[in-house]
Amino acid sequence: MGTNQGTNIGRYIDERPLSAFQIRVVCLCALVVALDGFDAQALGFVAPALSKDLHLAPGALGPVFGASLFGVMIGSLLFGALADYFGRKWLVIAGVLVFALGSLATSRAGSISDLVMLRFLTGLGLGGVLPNAIALTGEYSPHRRRTLLIMLMFMTVSLGSAIGGAVAAKLITSHGWQAIFVIGGMLPLLLCPILIAWLPESLSLLALDERNSGRIRALLVRIDPSASFAADAHFTIVEESGKGFLLPQLFTNQRLVPTLLLWVMFFMNMLDIYFLNSWLPTLTHGAGLDVQAAMAVGVGFQLGGIVGTVGLGLLIERLGFYRVLFLTYIAGFVAIVTIGLAGSVLPVLVPAVFVAGVAVIGGQIGCNAYAARVYPTYIRATGVGWALGIGRFGSILGVTVGGLMLAAQWSIPALFKASAVPQLCSALVILGLALFGMRRGSMRSAETQHGVLSAPERA
Repeated sequence: MGTNQGTNIGRYIDERPLSAFQIRVVCLCALVVALDGFDAQALGFVAPALSKDLHLAPGALGPVFGASLFGVMIGSLLFGALADYFGRKWLVIAGVLVFALGSLATSRAGSISDLVMLRFLTGLGLGGVLPNAIALTGEYSPHRRRTLLIMLMFMTVSLGSAIGGAVAAKLITSHGWQAIFVIGGMLPLLLCPILIAWLPESLSLLALDERNSGRIRALLVRIDPSASFAADAHFTIVEESGKGFLLPQLFTNQRLVPTLLLWVMFFMNMLDIYFLNSWLPTLTHGAGLDVQAAMAVGVGFQLGGIVGTVGLGLLIERLGFYRVLFLTYIAGFVAIVTIGLAGSVLPVLVPAVFVAGVAVIGGQIGCNAYAARVYPTYIRATGVGWALGIGRFGSILGVTVGGLMLAAQWSIPALFKASAVPQLCSALVILGLALFGMRRGSMRSAETQHGVLSAPERA
């Protein structure tokens, strides 16, 4: 294809089958996110052994868990915004390096103050990786497969966590809790050179600067080796662009309502994820299950998330985000209420927990994919990063409020009814987003008829 005309990068990717190069990008992002999941849950895996070794009182690790979550929140807010200035690739690598070094240093911690500082540092890296992995995966995916690929990539968080649990169970007794943090630090360090060599920069982000034509040309040929471009070829993305301080631009050009609604949905979803991740085994044990059965129920929640991610991704591609996510959150509301009413009746409890995993975990991963679609390239990582960061407030609240309700001796049915409310809120939010999208589509249709849209908007 030798031409001096501008090549639309989005159309170029959409018109071609998924290449081995694009699959490699998605797999590298998935590997990064899996290690993120391993490290994010490492403290939970080793908490009993760590508390015993350091002679800590029950509950003494609470500030450490809080510091980790706070670090993830700040990392999501900070690294996402920086990536829209400095590039996705190098912010992914920086995040991996930070959480690798933080994990290695945690293996040498000897006090609560050490753990608080080091888990905050680790959290910064963990939070910084996620928005950029989502953005990169979306920008290298054809439109017809973008949602599914983002959701499959992000699903590896749960896989990393599950693998971490299995590794911890085998190694803690023989090698001590420190071994988990050493593994959690060494693996990402070994991955860094691979990312430097093989992870590409975002094509869409490169296209915002005409000086990157040579780099874009080389990457497009990697996607389709049969393609050729003239030496003076230039490349475009047909979407809004901008410069300056990017955060306020999340609220311009009719993005105010979608951004605020996204923040509410992320907050509610992550409140439920961390409430159920943290307290589900404890609550089901309190309802009458033995410890092993309660832990198995917790695994069923994660399994529902994994299966739900694949199923919801396929359904969203066929039916769209709004219908699928609305019904998903309604199902999540019903399932969580049912968990509280089921007590120790396993034929009712197990399916309810599985459906809750589909709705809560799978629904959140669907939100991640939706957020990547809301924002144009130049603020995509900022938008996704801030949504994830706001969601972390919910995660902190979910862990904290769960403990407070338990301390206040709420009944188990009441606890689960309360934790089902965020799912209902998310259903109302996605309904609001759907109505806003319909209204905005009607307004644009009317503007087009009167000839007032600019060329990029018409495209």
